[in-house]
Amino acid sequence: FNDEIFWEIHGRLYALEYFDSIVPSAVPADAAGSAVIIRFRVTERPTVSRIIFSGNKAMPRGQLLDTVSIKVNDIVNQAKLRMDEAAVSAKYLEKGFPDVRVSSSVQANKNGTVQITFYIIEGEKVVIYEIVFEGNSVFSARTLRGQISLKPKGGLLSDGAFQEAKLTADIASITQYYRDRGYIDAEVTDVFRETRRDEKGNNNLAITFRIYEGRIYTFGGVTFEGNEIFSEEQLGALVYSKTGETVNDRRVEADIQRIMGLYAENGYIFNSIIPNESRDTVAGVLSYRISIVERGRAHIERILVRGNEKTKEKVLLREIPLEPGDVFSRTKLMDAHRNLMNLQYFSSVIPDMTPGSSDNLMDLVFTVEEQPTTDIQFGLTFSGSSDPDAFPISLLVKWNDRNFFGYGNIVGVDVNASPDAQSGSLTYTHRWIFGLPLSGGFDLTVRHAKRQAAMDNAAPFFNGDEKGAYPDGFDSYDEYYNASKYPPDWALMDYDQWGISLGFSPGSRVLTSLGNLGLGGGLRTGFVKNIYDASIFRPFDPVLRDGNNEWINANSLWASISLDQRDVYYDPSRGYYGIQRFGYYGIFDYERERYLKSDTKAEFFLTLLNLPITDNYSFKTVFGVHSGLSFLLPQIGFDAPEIEDANKLVIDGMFNARGWTDQRLKRGLAL
Repeated sequence: FNDEIFWEIHGRLYALEYFDSIVPSAVPADAAGSAVIIRFRVTERPTVSRIIFSGNKAMPRGQLLDTVSIKVNDIVNQAKLRMDEAAVSAKYLEKGFPDVRVSSSVQANKNGTVQITFYIIEGEKVVIYEIVFEGNSVFSARTLRGQISLKPKGGLLSDGAFQEAKLTADIASITQYYRDRGYIDAEVTDVFRETRRDEKGNNNLAITFRIYEGRIYTFGGVTFEGNEIFSEEQLGALVYSKTGETVNDRRVEADIQRIMGLYAENGYIFNSIIPNESRDTVAGVLSYRISIVERGRAHIERILVRGNEKTKEKVLLREIPLEPGDVFSRTKLMDAHRNLMNLQYFSSVIPDMTPGSSDNLMDLVFTVEEQPTTDIQFGLTFSGSSDPDAFPISLLVKWNDRNFFGYGNIVGVDVNASPDAQSGSLTYTHRWIFGLPLSGGFDLTVRHAKRQAAMDNAAPFFNGDEKGAYPDGFDSYDEYYNASKYPPDWALMDYDQWGISLGFSPGSRVLTSLGNLGLGGGLRTGFVKNIYDASIFRPFDPVLRDGNNEWINANSLWASISLDQRDVYYDPSRGYYGIQRFGYYGIFDYERERYLKSDTKAEFFLTLLNLPITDNYSFKTVFGVHSGLSFLLPQIGFDAPEIEDANKLVIDGMFNARGWTDQRLKRGLAL
């Protein structure tokens, strides 16, 4: 205990804004004075019992309640009240009320609660009925109207609401449209507004944009001065604008940003890079001379994390590929942002750079907003199954914590149950071992399934693995083959399969220029037991026939390599992912199943459309391609895979080849 801790706690309590007053005291907890009791006597702020809106004629109360952040039973907060006044005002401005005024008051009730009233003076609504352009000869009025957000009233899609902020943005949009097409002197010199009242007394507004177009310019090239770290050839290669082409203002800006990015990527973030225009007004040529003042590299002094209450700081720092003393790298900063978001611990991660204690030093600050990391799911699920005959509806109960006790590890319990199959598993994954990007985990799984298999109860009898063999329900192999090797229901036998297994899976991650390279592997050991009445049934499958009613040891090894360049793993909008996995099933001679399995998967994502709808929401469409290829192969020394029919590859109609119903009953060695 010391004064610094005491006042830090005091300050944090005030920062909650729950209390009008806080009176702290500290008294000894024992006679020896070795411990202390800290007592805070507080006076709570009142809670809100009712929210009233006065003067709102054009907007319903429900819509305004959705706009304000303070709710009934919240504690009164003056900062929130001021923000809500601004939010209500912004809502009216959005609907075309430019003169709206909003204020609020707090009235105390007898029961200790308060009533909040928002007083609204709406003013008159202004509706745009016409938009006119003057001075435009290069581009038509229709073309220019397509560049602005303000629209005249008409139809169901436009209410014609006028907003001053949109007018300011539209002036910039018109100017930018001209400058991106070579008219770099173009500007909106004035905006005229004419208000007329219609027969209903409404204010109708006509807006006239007066435009100066100027002449068109071509690009005359770029020269550099002051650059010593990078040659003129290196910098010039980053300029995509071509000499002799029409000047594109945004393309030139992108060229300059690439030059700045080259310096920033190598740690030179304190440089001064100033583009200077040179115009030949007679020839209509625009050239640039970029003056560069080079300074030393920026080194990271501290890396700070703010906003993490549950998550331990070391869990975040290990995901940031930068350390104090490193040269700043913009690419590594973006990698850090992606890594932190992919943890799924935070709803937002905001990186920032602040000056350090001296020149060429800087602090990296990551401000995070934590979100729940524990999932509890239960209900009925409809899903595909590797067994197409299985009942498709199952009961699911699942508990999962992606950030167990804030240390970044994963713990989960999963139970699935349907009339045909039941399973339960306990999983644990330790994401960083010895402080390195090594992971290790285990899972314990118990499962039971009711299955069906082909019989060979009637002559002729086959072992089941020879050429030309066929089960009950058929008179020849050709007939069996033409039926997709699937007997009629009356020729199928029922059996139960129990299994218990324990799996161990280490892995590692390496950041490369192509993406995150993942290496994984694992060992699974367990026992499988098939149960059927051998006095009644003789399975056609020799692997199923061997070891009936006995617990048979089953072991497997697997290894994988993956490359992941997706932006967000759990909800990607761009990038690619590929994985190759090999499994070796049946390690010892006495095991019933012995085969190799190869799984290859690839995904690619591309954002096609990203339209901002509001400040917090965008409408996004993403194009995705998913591909998979699987093989079951014999182990060395074996002519064919030794595997139960039930474990062979099959199209399930849900997760694999959905819709290919005519192929669903075929089980094979390739998919």
